[in-house]
Amino acid sequence: MNTYTYTINDMIKDDNGIVVTVMFSVTASDGTDSYTHNYQTGLPAPKDTIIPFADLTKEGVIAWVKTLVGEDTEKQADAELEAFKKRKVTTTGLPW
Repeated sequence: MNTYTYTINDMIKDDNGIVVTVMFSVTASDGTDSYTHNYQTGLPAPKDTIIPFADLTKEGVIAWVKTLVGEDTEKQADAELEAFKKRKVTTTGLPW
């Protein structure tokens, strides 16, 4: 069973300070290998009380993301991890 770590990389807010898009990463790990994939998702307009931008927490935003796309991104992260394990990348870098 894989474990998943969510990281918030950036957020886009409108002129009213309401977050409209979240850029995030999900790392899938099987205990030996891991793979990180980057995503972004739009957020629906708030229905209830708006939390001021300065009062948002990493944990709260991660909860929003998980509610919106958690299962789908975890399935994709699983597939990416399996593909990564088959490739067994041994080096990184750029050719220039």
